[in-house]
Amino acid sequence: MTGKRRFSVITAAALLMVSLTGCAENQIPDLSGEEIQAIGEYVAVTMMKYDMNHRSRLMDLTVPDADYVPESSAETQEPEDASGMAPVDDTPVVNSSGKEEQSAVPSYTLEEVAGLPEGVEVAFTERGIYDNYPEEGDFFSLNASAGKKLLVLHFSISNTGEQEQNVDILDSGAVFNVTVNETYTRRALTVMALNDLSAYEGTVAAGEKADAILVIEVDTDMAENISSVSLQVRNEEKSHTLKLE
Repeated sequence: MTGKRRFSVITAAALLMVSLTGCAENQIPDLSGEEIQAIGEYVAVTMMKYDMNHRSRLMDLTVPDADYVPESSAETQEPEDASGMAPVDDTPVVNSSGKEEQSAVPSYTLEEVAGLPEGVEVAFTERGIYDNYPEEGDFFSLNASAGKKLLVLHFSISNTGEQEQNVDILDSGAVFNVTVNETYTRRALTVMALNDLSAYEGTVAAGEKADAILVIEVDTDMAENISSVSLQVRNEEKSHTLKLE
């Protein structure tokens, strides 16, 4: 800002302050805190507007300032590296074969997601379609809804170690989802059975196996035309997908 223009702005601000004092001479004007703040802001904004060395990017000056000189484009360009290329974020890494390398995604086993102890393994054995399961049950019996069938998946829990192991899948918080024919996905039903895999809790002796099941309902037409079955197990941090058929 030139000295003449700065003088004009300060003079205008001073006249504004004097005009607010009224007729009394040598008296401090009776202004509220909000009025004093408003005057201060007015003076500050006015001086900033005409100060060519302070141009805020947040100010929208509809009428261009005749004294405005645009910044040199050379100053705003990003520096180039030694290869002559501007830095680029997320540049894919290409190996010697010419293929892009993707970031490694952590993989987990079903046993890790289900929180099973070392030496305990889960394997799929078979599936069955039922109207009610078990067909002759003393402890519990699960009946299919109208127009539905029960798809029961059978598993074995094996202890390959030399010591008895405690299995507590319920405590892991694992959720079991079954997908049929790649498009139909349902969460495994919670059944009142001691061998429900999604809530299994018990001990397995060394070298022994325990049977477990997962149950979902499917439409009757689908039950007769199952081409693929897969199982996804997940908790808050991990997941695993297993193709059963």
